[in-house]
Amino acid sequence: MEVATIRIQKPAISSEPFKVSLGLTPELMELEPDSPIASEHELKLCKTAEGTNLTGIFSTLDNEEPSMEGWITHKMQCLPVYNTQYLKMKEHYLRSAKPPRRVKPLNHIVKNYKPVSSHAHNKDDCKRKDGSKMLSKDNILDLLFQAFEKHQYYTLKDLQFITKQSVFVLKAILKDIGDYNKDPAHKKMWELKEEYRHY
Repeated sequence: MEVATIRIQKPAISSEPFKVSLGLTPELMELEPDSPIASEHELKLCKTAEGTNLTGIFSTLDNEEPSMEGWITHKMQCLPVYNTQYLKMKEHYLRSAKPPRRVKPLNHIVKNYKPVSSHAHNKDDCKRKDGSKMLSKDNILDLLFQAFEKHQYYTLKDLQFITKQSVFVLKAILKDIGDYNKDPAHKKMWELKEEYRHY
């Protein structure tokens, strides 16, 4: 049976290549109507690059030795024409490739997590905020003097941890009652001024 027809269209300009198309016959298309294929194809002519090994064409008749018929100097690339029929074919194959959705019975209980109004990390943040409330100057001084009774030198970070006050508040108070050391032994540490020391 006839399966396809090749059409060669001469170009308007001689320098351009010939337009070659291949069309499948309706008889061939009706053989498997459930699996559609593209009926129109474009054959693009490609010249073989120089220096590549040429492919030969041989023919055999009955049990005779093969005879040389020629060489392949051009290759053709078969591409389907992008039309509605091609899109239907692609859609059909994509749908058949996807697995159908199925209902899967569960043999165990699935945990459902209820919404929580306040998470654990939010509670920790609230505790930290409550712990770092602004104290009066007298209360901060009491905490500082109690700390300096235990140790002579403190870093600003340690005093901030003890008093739970901001750096700006602490610095303002420490400038009145303390000295900032630049000595290599106790560099960047605070100690009480001489008038406040009793050790």
